[in-house]
Amino acid sequence: MLFVCCPGRERLFAPGWGDRFLGRSEIMEDGKRKAFSTKGDADGWHEIDRYVWETLVQNGYDCVFELGMTGKEIHFLHIGVWLTDCLGGLEAVDEYAEFCGLLSEKLIVSEEKEPFLEQAAFPVIEAELRSRGHYVRTVHMDTEDGRRAKSFRVHRMDGQEDTLLCTLYDISAALDHDWMTDEYARSGFLENAQKLLAGLPDDETYSLLYTNVRGFKAVNDLFGTQSGDMVLFQVRDELRRILDPVILGRFENDHYVLIARDRLLTDENLRRLCHQTYTEGYKQYVFHIRCGIYRIVKRDLSIHHIVDRAKLAERAIRDDYGLPYAYYDDTVRVNYIKQRVLMSDMKSALHDNEFKVFFQPVVNAGNGKICSAEALIRWQHHEFGMVSPGEFVPLFETEGLISALDRFIVNRVMDFTLERVQANKRVVPCAVNLSRMDFFDPDLMKQILERVSHSELSPKDIRIEVTESAYVVLERNAMNFLSEMKKRGIRILLDDYGSGMSSLSTLESFEFDILKLDMGFIRKIGISRKAEAIIRSTIELAHAVGAQVTAEGVETEAQRQFLVDAGCDMIQGYYYYRPIPEEEFARLLEDRE
Repeated sequence: MLFVCCPGRERLFAPGWGDRFLGRSEIMEDGKRKAFSTKGDADGWHEIDRYVWETLVQNGYDCVFELGMTGKEIHFLHIGVWLTDCLGGLEAVDEYAEFCGLLSEKLIVSEEKEPFLEQAAFPVIEAELRSRGHYVRTVHMDTEDGRRAKSFRVHRMDGQEDTLLCTLYDISAALDHDWMTDEYARSGFLENAQKLLAGLPDDETYSLLYTNVRGFKAVNDLFGTQSGDMVLFQVRDELRRILDPVILGRFENDHYVLIARDRLLTDENLRRLCHQTYTEGYKQYVFHIRCGIYRIVKRDLSIHHIVDRAKLAERAIRDDYGLPYAYYDDTVRVNYIKQRVLMSDMKSALHDNEFKVFFQPVVNAGNGKICSAEALIRWQHHEFGMVSPGEFVPLFETEGLISALDRFIVNRVMDFTLERVQANKRVVPCAVNLSRMDFFDPDLMKQILERVSHSELSPKDIRIEVTESAYVVLERNAMNFLSEMKKRGIRILLDDYGSGMSSLSTLESFEFDILKLDMGFIRKIGISRKAEAIIRSTIELAHAVGAQVTAEGVETEAQRQFLVDAGCDMIQGYYYYRPIPEEEFARLLEDRE
């Protein structure tokens, strides 16, 4: 049973309240609000034992006082023990300005002393009461237990036009703890972890871990937000069970941060932590956690720097199916600096034509002739030389820069195709990969549709690829663009099918023209009978729903022959062609014409 006495709804009657407190009150019981079951009249006013009220006040409020509107005099209704110890003789203070001055001089942290006096001035309070009906400010005070956050509130009192009610109470716990998991929130973790570092015993070594639940949004989309919350609880409990952290906090969303003993950070423990399964009834969802680790060598290092370095190590992990954790080292730092440079150079690189579109031909599986191509991006950086797309594409997606790059690719592919059409040269359909974020750029979507509709380009000459992982999180507006493209005659390809998110509902929800089998399956041809069976059944399934199949990553004759025998329609991979520059691709089309 929880007694609820909400700020802004209290009514205090003093002095002369004797052994009683009269107030509008409720209880929370079995998830429902109910009237407080005490003796009282019919309009909801109840009589509460004085000792109950004093216990509640002393455990939350530092002080409660009335403030006169005319003479700015104050009358204390309650002063807590802590404030009495800090400001001896406070009960004798009867002027509001003197009270604020004492707080500022004795308790408030140095950088907030002057702002507090300015914001607590009576004209400011009056103005805010007129505009908002209440006045609230948060201020920080230095105590023996460290810096504490205090909320200073002023309320109008019903029926008393010339008197205000003021409260000062501690809100540190609410600010320092995550409301859902009851672990430390960011501010609470940073402050308490910094204190903890200095007191850790020297007979053990420790590390800070920054964790990231991969695909967490997909959990919410597939199972609902309540299941998403349960995943967060499961991760928290596993962190505690496996690593026994000395301190644990939840930062934003699905990121936990903790300090643990190095002896517990074994490969077995970390892999067990980073590969988990959420089960709800008959449904199961396998999810992965990426974990960045920073070994704490210097105990006097800023906790902010330690967290940042562990976060950099987590960001350096690219493959959910490889090693799920990484330690911070100089390589991580160098790569981070390089990423910052690449981000800052992106705009100028587009202007200076450092980005180049390469084409990887796709062949007909039956006769080996080029029937289409996929456009791929390469960056000839002025300082780093040729930069792999694996370095900058994920970075641009994370930082929201990918749409500008994809716009460049779309335009270059369309220009290349249009030039060949106008020159009456051979043209094959070229596919462009679109990021999930591109579908939230209406200008890019409209540009694609308009260029196809108002030029000599044929819709059949342009293809759009979307990865399965991106498709499952597309929202309604994005799906409308995809449907409109298909309606205009642009063929839509589902890329990376079988890479981990595959679902029959994906094929049922949209009429894809082509499925691209993930190269992970292709590599298992001749090695795994199960993989071979899945490939055959996937090809049959695609044909049954009216789609063709392209196999990616084909490198050997054995793989090619298996796919031909299985009825695969098209093949893409090094067995036939590597990605080649635009000029070489143009010559190849003319040679094979």
